[in-house]
Formats: sequence, C-alpha cells, structure tokens
Amino acid sequence: MRNHLIVVAVVSLACLATVTGRAQRPGAEGFIAEGIPKMPNPPGPAPVRDLSGVWVGPQGDKYDTPPPMTPAGDALFKTRHPYGDASRDADLGMSNDPFITCDPLGFPRNLIAHAVSGRGRMIFASAPGRTLIAYEQQRVWREVWTDGRALPKAVDVRGMPESRLYGHSVGRWEGDHTFVIDTNGLDERPWLDEEGRPRSNQARFQERYTRKDQYNLDLTVTIDDPKFYTKPWTWMRGSFYWVQGQEFAETFCIPSEGIEYRDSIAKPSGIQIR
Repeated sequence: MRNHLIVVAVVSLACLATVTGRAQRPGAEGFIAEGIPKMPNPPGPAPVRDLSGVWVGPQGDKYDTPPPMTPAGDALFKTRHPYGDASRDADLGMSNDPFITCDPLGFPRNLIAHAVSGRGRMIFASAPGRTLIAYEQQRVWREVWTDGRALPKAVDVRGMPESRLYGHSVGRWEGDHTFVIDTNGLDERPWLDEEGRPRSNQARFQERYTRKDQYNLDLTVTIDDPKFYTKPWTWMRGSFYWVQGQEFAETFCIPSEGIEYRDSIAKPSGIQIR
C-alpha cells in the first residue's frame, strides 16, 4: 500500500484534528455518523461488567482547556512544533511531531483516533488477570491488569520498572457498567496531544468507560501531572459506538513511507521537519 502513509500523513498532520475538538459530519439515514452504521434501535440493556467487542470513536469528543503549565512543562512545550499550526508558531511548515516518521503515538494521544477523524476502532478482550485493549491505529495493544496489583510507585529508578510509551495500567469495575483504568509510568517522549503538550513520567491518568446500553459507551479521561501542570483536569469526554459486523481494520503509519513522505512531499514543498 504505497500511498497509505501519504493518506495518513495528509489527514493526520495537515488536517487538522486538534485537541480543541473535531466537528463530526452528521450521519445519513441509517448512520449515526459518517461511516458508522446504526445498530437496531432501541438498543438492549448493557450487559453486566462486559465491554468485550469492537467499538468505534471517539464521537463528539470534547477537551477542556488545560490548566497553566509549570515552568518545566512550559519550557518543554515551547520546543515542540505541531504541523501547520499558526497559533503558536509563524513557521507553518516547521514541525518536529514524532509521528511524522511514525514514532509511537503513546498514551493517551492514541485515544484521539489519530488520522481517522473519530472513526478509529478499539477492541476489548480478556486474558487471565487482565483486560486487553487493542487499537486499529498502529495495531498496538495495552495490558490492563485486573488482578489487584498496584501501580508502580515510581519508574526509571533503581528497583522500579521502566517507563513505557503506553504506561502501566490497572483496572477495576465500579458497579456493573463502569470500568475504571488508572495509568502511570509514562515515557516522556510522546506528545500528550496534537498540539505537542507534554506529559511526564509523574503523570497519572484515569479512564472511566461507562456502558450506557448495548451499543453506547461513554469515556472520560482525567490527568494529574504535577511536574508539568498546575492542577488536574479532564482531558477528554467522548463516546464510542458498537461496530456493525465487529470488523477490526488495519491502519498503519509505516516508517519507510513516513520517510518517503518527508523527503518527497514535505521537504520539496518547503516543510522543514526537525
């Protein structure tokens, strides 16, 4: 798929999905949104303590205005240049977004359904003592431990685990329909969002997935990162919808094609990639 990365790069980097929110085109008859078929209406009740299956979203996602950064967070943020963003940098083409050459998006940026305009898919499955979440974008997966273990108290210090691009995660049920995931121990290299905001290895995230009924799942993500931000805040609110047919597609950013995009399109058109 020689043109695949070109499509991904143009959609994800030139376009425009930003953390201030993305407009969703209204769905045609029989669809809840563009490309997402409706399931039978009304939906049945939510099954008890079960998120298994394929979901598409986030739909209608909203992002709160982040709180002021600490001096350390602000200093790091100023070194980052999102693609084609004039809000912070007059050099429209200059970017050092690591995803240009397919470095991992990391958590929680992968939740934005990067490059697919809110139509990314994820699948929940189970294994002994854990819940697995796999993502269509980059075919990455997360391991959420449900065996009662605690999150690491620190990372990247002697006697403690290393930080991870997608963090260390534990999960638990609150009642019959809300699955709560706490994550910490993040590698600091990936961006928090499309704007290049940082998140530190001291950050702690909480995801709350609430299954409203058979076909609708709500998500709220909060962040507490005292190293880079002055107070906690709600990073995302969005919803996911049951996938008709339960297909799980393949969406890759391929490094060799990322380099080809950089060298054959970006640089000749005046874009400087640091």
